[in-house]
Amino acid sequence: MITETPSFLFGVLLGSLLLCVGLCLGLWFGRRMAMLYDVRSMDREQLQHLLSGLYQWTNGFASDVSQYRECMDRISTQLSPDDVQTDDGQVTTLMAQIVQANEQLQQRLNNAEAALQDQAEEITAYMCEARTDKLTDLPNRRAFDDELTRRMAEWRRNETPVNVVILDIDHFKMFNDRYGHAAGDAVLVEVARVMNTVTRESDVVARLGGEEFAVVLGGVEASEARRAAERIRKAVAATAFRYEGKSLRVTVSCGVAQAITAEDGASLVKRADEALYASKAAGRNVSHWHDSERCILLTASSPAGRTPDLTPPPPPTDGEFVQVCDDLRQRLLEVTKEDA
Repeated sequence: MITETPSFLFGVLLGSLLLCVGLCLGLWFGRRMAMLYDVRSMDREQLQHLLSGLYQWTNGFASDVSQYRECMDRISTQLSPDDVQTDDGQVTTLMAQIVQANEQLQQRLNNAEAALQDQAEEITAYMCEARTDKLTDLPNRRAFDDELTRRMAEWRRNETPVNVVILDIDHFKMFNDRYGHAAGDAVLVEVARVMNTVTRESDVVARLGGEEFAVVLGGVEASEARRAAERIRKAVAATAFRYEGKSLRVTVSCGVAQAITAEDGASLVKRADEALYASKAAGRNVSHWHDSERCILLTASSPAGRTPDLTPPPPPTDGEFVQVCDDLRQRLLEVTKEDA
């Protein structure tokens, strides 16, 4: 009877400990599964570094568990009913060994949890860097595409409207040539700040690259998306950017579109791009809305004094462009022959 009670207690303690370990690890990995989907965003060197750290942790933890099991096996053998030499003093000593082994394993588990937390923070930092534009601190193209995919899926499930605004800083190359790239970078940062100021927290403002920005607006009707584009355009035009004592101003051209039936994210962005092209063709510093068939001018009056209701959206196709080049080349040859 003396040996049965410690054996029972040993079984309860071991089972409880393993259950706790399983729950802790399950919860920890469960909280971090969402991060695994974007592991492709890390470069090979970063990924190898992280995997090496996790591999070392796994080996260390496995070694700790093996040592604990060996300790429990040894104690269990000493508590065997066949060992008639076991007395109360020995039982007390063995129980103390169990408690000590549990405490040691608990300490190692705490250390392992701390190591895993450090790894998780490192992974989060790498992922954040891979999805953030370093200059403006806005989400980059990868993050924009992911957010648009998520919003489009939500739209298909719940019919929640999805709108996209695409905008370019007007004549940005000329601005860089005149004031320098450092001034251009400062303007990009300020444009990003202005866009964040005049949009909602739920809107995703992203830098797609160069002087091109985008906004994903979910849960609003087309009329509000159109107003948002104009709000951004007016705010940028009204802002004086300070750089090395100079007061600099830029404008932006905007294109807006809302997802329609059977459309994917790429098609939605393409229509917003066409609306942006229409804004540039209309003289810049204006906004256009693509209603799935045509681009409609939103700005009350264009800087050039043109106020067309409609502007043809798409640029010339590749075939048309090649034909124009061929015609121009032929005309140049004719002029050359005439001069000769």
